[in-house]
Amino acid sequence: MAKDVAGSQLDPRAAAGATVIARETRVEGQLTGNRAVRVEGSVHGSVELQAALEVVDGATVEAEVHASVVRIAGTVTGNVVATELVELLASGLVRGDITTPALHVVEGARLEGRVQMRRDGAGTDQPAATGRETARNR
Repeated sequence: MAKDVAGSQLDPRAAAGATVIARETRVEGQLTGNRAVRVEGSVHGSVELQAALEVVDGATVEAEVHASVVRIAGTVTGNVVATELVELLASGLVRGDITTPALHVVEGARLEGRVQMRRDGAGTDQPAATGRETARNR
């Protein structure tokens, strides 16, 4: 069975159907679809998936990202919206805001932005609350 960047077992059928953007490959423009995408190279533009996006260690994505699940071990520059889960792995870096109903952060991951936890995974015009604002609202 194939393993994802976190070492979790992947469904072989899902791994077999995934689109792989290979190392030293650069994609520019709009990336859309309903199958999983694994980025080993770079993507610049926008990503709109009704499936999972995986950004492996060493890969870069400079895009607004919308996907069901986003696993980041590489670098993402741009806002990330996930309808199910965002995973920031130890080597991962996000420069942008994250909107998701569930967030898993591994020690060592870096985020230069804000997090908004929303069940619907949709962004809003309201900025996410800072930790200090959240503590005051309790």
